[in-house]
Amino acid sequence: MAPITRVAGLKRVFRGGEPELLNGIARLAILYEDLRLEMGEFRDLHRRVIVEGESGMDQRVSYFLRRALATLIEFGGDLTVVRKSGEFKKAELWLTAMDSRNIADADRFMQQNWAQLKKLRNAFAGHIKPDAVDFAIKNLSSEVGKVTWNPDPGGWTVGIECDFAGTVLAGVISSKLQTGSDVRTEWRNTLEIISRGFNHSQAAMCALVHAFLWDSFGG
Repeated sequence: MAPITRVAGLKRVFRGGEPELLNGIARLAILYEDLRLEMGEFRDLHRRVIVEGESGMDQRVSYFLRRALATLIEFGGDLTVVRKSGEFKKAELWLTAMDSRNIADADRFMQQNWAQLKKLRNAFAGHIKPDAVDFAIKNLSSEVGKVTWNPDPGGWTVGIECDFAGTVLAGVISSKLQTGSDVRTEWRNTLEIISRGFNHSQAAMCALVHAFLWDSFGG
């Protein structure tokens, strides 16, 4: 199926910013595009590292996974706010069954997994705490890291590259896990919940655009 693009003046589409519901959908669209970018980059990195065996990408993989997790939580919180608004509850009466179901399913997934998502965010995507770094450093064994000085002739950066940081980050993550937990298993579990959340986010965003924006862009 060929792509369909519609173009319209945004002031008209969003009615000058008066309806709070449309403002909320605009915010969700920004977060959704962030999430789409982050997940797209992560999947490309996953292919290069896991499938093709490219080395030296650990820090980039973990960065985009952590960013996707943080954005997913923000998207989920804002989706709940939109669904609870009076404007949405009134409009929900005339939504198609599919749009209503996809929005509700996404919100339900986020709420049901909220505690786990927050736990993962705190473990992987939150601030890097000094005690976690202390734990990682003190529990190093035979890990090997590297640092590179690669100066930029253009002068934009001095070119220091701390590749070892990815290894330390793995230790930081392990400091958040229960005794006996496996870091690789925890990464897989994290990827699974993020992927499911992203799929729900896509379905919800498609439903919101279809229900509230698509006709306005076509008029």
